[in-house]
Amino acid sequence: MNKEGHPTCSLCSKQCERVVFEKTGESHKTYFVYECLNCQIWLTHPIPSAEELSIFYSTGNYRAETGKRFIPILEKIINFLTVRKRNRIKSYVKKGSILDLGCGRGLFLNIMKQDGWKVIGQEFDEKSAIYANKNYEIDVWAGSLGGKFEEESFDVVNINHVLEHLEKPGEILEECNRILKKGGLLVVAVPNIDSLQSIFGKQNWFQLDIPLHLYHFSSKSLVKLLEKKLFRVDLNRHFKFEYNPFGWLQTMLNASGIRENYLYDLLKSSELKKKDRKTVLSIDGVKTFLLLPLYLPLSIMFSIIEAVLGKGGTIEVYSIKK
Repeated sequence: MNKEGHPTCSLCSKQCERVVFEKTGESHKTYFVYECLNCQIWLTHPIPSAEELSIFYSTGNYRAETGKRFIPILEKIINFLTVRKRNRIKSYVKKGSILDLGCGRGLFLNIMKQDGWKVIGQEFDEKSAIYANKNYEIDVWAGSLGGKFEEESFDVVNINHVLEHLEKPGEILEECNRILKKGGLLVVAVPNIDSLQSIFGKQNWFQLDIPLHLYHFSSKSLVKLLEKKLFRVDLNRHFKFEYNPFGWLQTMLNASGIRENYLYDLLKSSELKKKDRKTVLSIDGVKTFLLLPLYLPLSIMFSIIEAVLGKGGTIEVYSIKK
């Protein structure tokens, strides 16, 4: 940050002066979302301290000790969709080695392992890393990526909804390029600030997630960044069933005056809900119940429309190391 109080973009080192909007977090601290006109991305300011982020990401706040975040039926859907993602990756690389950054409980890596892949994971929360090690017998470490592996160590690197959480995303992509084999595959998924649900929701957009999301990308800005880091973009998906329809649904509920992310909190696993017990019979619960029959079909319809228009709520980009 410079002497005038404006943040500096870590991707281009230019000062950001335009404020897109401001938002008050759960801690009642106000954050500002700035736009970098050079990179066409947004960034959150001020960045929470390492201690603040550590508290939020710790097991029991962000996910349960089992690594699970949602009620059982949603966990089954997530498992099914993860298998589909494995199949998409196999259309590029039949079998090999894969690194998953921000691997959480290790579900994705376990599915890849069962298919015969050599898997390694990185996680920010130590307890989640321990769970993945014990439950799936997967090599997962808690810590940073920098310099841990030799050049051209992996066939695939996966970064699923993690890049937006990082203070220096450009450096991570450079490291991914270094450790990927020539022609290796990088899969990156992030929320899309140029999506229809972002434009509609503004501060109410579910995927904004201030202050945890430090950088906010559009489809164009992510592709531009990947190409700058010597990747060739092959596929840019604008529809993810596990993210986009619910993103619309929760955004519309947020915009209707219901407590922010109320439905999302209700769908958390029982362990997480103990941390934030809210009764379904509250005013917010009644409003949510009444609006669901209207908003649910609309959320699916809007997700399809925005995907067709190339403005999906989240994007998943498959790129090849040059």
